[in-house]
Amino acid sequence: MTALSVWAKYYSSGLKKYLTQDLTDMLKTVASSCDKSSVARKFDITYAYPITDNNQPKLQVAPGTFITVYLDYKAVWYGFVHTREMNTQEQTVTFTAYDCLIYLIKSKVTYNFKKATAESCVEKICSDLGVRYNRIPTTKIPISLPIKDQTAYEAIMQIYYEVSKKTGKKYIMYADNNQLSVMEKGTIIEDSISVPGQRGMWSRYHALDPKENMSGAIFKDTIENMINRVKAYDDNGKFLGMVESSGNQKFYGTFQSTYTKEENKNWKTEALKLLHGVDTEVTVDVLGDWRFRTGYAAFVNAPYIDALNKKIFYIDGDTHTWNLESGIYTMELNLNAENTMDALEVS
Repeated sequence: MTALSVWAKYYSSGLKKYLTQDLTDMLKTVASSCDKSSVARKFDITYAYPITDNNQPKLQVAPGTFITVYLDYKAVWYGFVHTREMNTQEQTVTFTAYDCLIYLIKSKVTYNFKKATAESCVEKICSDLGVRYNRIPTTKIPISLPIKDQTAYEAIMQIYYEVSKKTGKKYIMYADNNQLSVMEKGTIIEDSISVPGQRGMWSRYHALDPKENMSGAIFKDTIENMINRVKAYDDNGKFLGMVESSGNQKFYGTFQSTYTKEENKNWKTEALKLLHGVDTEVTVDVLGDWRFRTGYAAFVNAPYIDALNKKIFYIDGDTHTWNLESGIYTMELNLNAENTMDALEVS
């Protein structure tokens, strides 16, 4: 199992100074999760709290404690404790910590950006909230966007929706060294391989494969939400036109919806947004590998299901679990065949 350690930095009111404590030897379970709609990564950590043994340390990790997680002796995550639960019967403490993106999710903002570059808009939001930022794409794309009483996360995502319209790229936020960063969503995880007898290195996809690292998969596809024809009308019921997916209709039959034109909106553009194809849900259980996190993409090689055989899937959610008592590190990944951004309601 990957070497994992957790350190806590907290303020001691008795000593009137900050102290740092290694929790590693007390750990029982550690779980980390994130998804594209809740980009603040959290850690749920349970450690031993032996109330009946006075010879054992009794560290009370309270809300506000700063947590650092190390993998193979390298710091990979920072965050603050938000919730603590002490269980005297099991003699454990469980706490939940979030990275700095939680402040963007929990804080509301109002702005009226006019022809400001996307990156300057994001920097303004972060500066006002005291959230540091690191890697933000330099787009030089002007943004004119009114934002009223929305979370800072929603505001930034709306900004990058506007950027996406111009670049065709998908974006996602993540915390990097306890700072906000934004990356292009869908980078495929690869391995650098040294080939005997040849100079240099070359890369290949790091596959999720039942023969190597994948213990199970749940695959589901459904047409329950399919819409393959939309008829548009004005306020008086006058027919304006129609958009459709003829290929889907031939194969699945017609699933029709209607759209009433809204003021200052193109009916065809809005009707096209209502078309909806086959929904596919894929969940895989795999041996743990910290590289496989929300926002990246994975190559899946599962020949027992055609849809999972030698295909690229995008990681829309992940849960990494370390069981320190058994020494097992596993992960559950929620995969999507399409590379999509968070589905916010954007005007």
